[in-house]
Amino acid sequence: MPSELQNLVRRGHVYARRGEYARAIEAFAGAIDIDPTDAELYFHRGNALAASGQHADAVADFTQAVEIRSDYAEAYHNRATAHVESGELDAALADYTRAIDLAPDDPDPVNGRAAVYSRQKNFDAAFADYEAALKLAPDTFRSYFNRGNAHSALGRHEDAVADYSQAIRVNPRHARAYLYRALSLDALDQTGEAVADLSTALRLNPTSSEAFWQRARVWSKRGEHEKAISDFTWLLKLDPKHADALNLRGVEYAELKDHVKAVADFTRAIALDPEDAAPRFNRGLSHARTKNLPAAVEDFTEVIRLAPEDPAAFVQRGYAFYEQHELERALADFTQAVALNPESGRAHFGRALVHRRKGDLSAAAADAAAVIERNPKSDAAFNLRASIRYQLGDFAAALADHLAAVEIDPDDPATLNHVAWVRATCPRDDLRDGSAALRDALRACELTNNEAPGYVDTLAAAYAELGRFEDAVKWQQKAVELAPEGSKADYETRLTLYRDGKPYRDGVEVPAAEPKPDVP
Repeated sequence: MPSELQNLVRRGHVYARRGEYARAIEAFAGAIDIDPTDAELYFHRGNALAASGQHADAVADFTQAVEIRSDYAEAYHNRATAHVESGELDAALADYTRAIDLAPDDPDPVNGRAAVYSRQKNFDAAFADYEAALKLAPDTFRSYFNRGNAHSALGRHEDAVADYSQAIRVNPRHARAYLYRALSLDALDQTGEAVADLSTALRLNPTSSEAFWQRARVWSKRGEHEKAISDFTWLLKLDPKHADALNLRGVEYAELKDHVKAVADFTRAIALDPEDAAPRFNRGLSHARTKNLPAAVEDFTEVIRLAPEDPAAFVQRGYAFYEQHELERALADFTQAVALNPESGRAHFGRALVHRRKGDLSAAAADAAAVIERNPKSDAAFNLRASIRYQLGDFAAALADHLAAVEIDPDDPATLNHVAWVRATCPRDDLRDGSAALRDALRACELTNNEAPGYVDTLAAAYAELGRFEDAVKWQQKAVELAPEGSKADYETRLTLYRDGKPYRDGVEVPAAEPKPDVP
């Protein structure tokens, strides 16, 4: 009989080493039938059950082992691990503590208890245990690795990198250690080092979906969209139904302005998870950018159904309605977005555009001011309020706003063009400054390779303001050549003026009954 028992135990271990856990469980069960009083047999079968994912049955076997032998430290340790896998953290904590009491020189249960403390967010206790484990076994991979995880969970990424580096020193072929160090390096904006670690992780484990996912996200963060697309594509070969990878690959295609491929990816992601608003929102953005506005409205409407408390879809649908000249619907969407998030600068900005197009300049100025209040560094908001103030006839305030925009971005050609136009053509003599207008107009044209008709038009106006009509005619002719057909007549009117030796004065119809906006 003993030889039969030994053969069953031997076979059980062989099967377990091969990963044939069902056969291992069967062999150990046969051994238990022969000798149900041997704690080690329950221990071995418990290990096989745990390895096969049968954690409740594993707990039962480890329990039987410690009932037979109450000082069985390894059984307490392994039962604790099975409890962890089942989410029974308090029970795991008790078992790890009992294992430590029975075997105080064994670092494994100390490490295990530290990991449980970390999951319970009792980090002080966790760090104390990691320190104790490292004193017991100074070069233990698990201690450094798990302590790095705890530091990462607390956002202490420099400490996390230090611990992951020690773990890698102990085991330089552990792919997950490189992966996790990469995540902390990325959090520290050390994206080059993060990419290197993720590449090492992939060299060690070429089928790691998580490493491809994380490296793709880092490539995206670095603006290397083609590389991000490549990694998302590899990930999708490993997991064709990874909806998030399809969505984010679509975003990368959109960044490259390849909206056909972007829409295709977003559509596949939607098919995999119709209740996920993100790919539908992103598809709406691609439709909007390609001027497929009805499709954009349809997508944003569905996003609003899926996430009615999210103001972003109301903002984007508002812009789509604005582009379609459906002003009342646009106004309603921007107003709802403001109600959902009063601090949304984009919602106020969009509503300002609608108010301006509707002719309600005071309301437009108020919304533009709201954007500036929320984001004092928004040059677009200053330029928008400047254009509204100009329409209201408050030319000095308009120029001040344009100059504030220049302070924010001195090399924005649109802002430079705005300033030059006011200084070259403003009806108020005291605000015109031909030399300053010429300087800014030349810079705007330089930044756009003299190819923007509106900027060349402004350059001609600046020359005319200085009395340099030959130069004005030369540049206005170029502006007429560049201008779209619908604008040529307006440009030719100014060309006639310059040929007659006259500068251009902007004819602004100031609303008589419109009160000045009360804007700080």
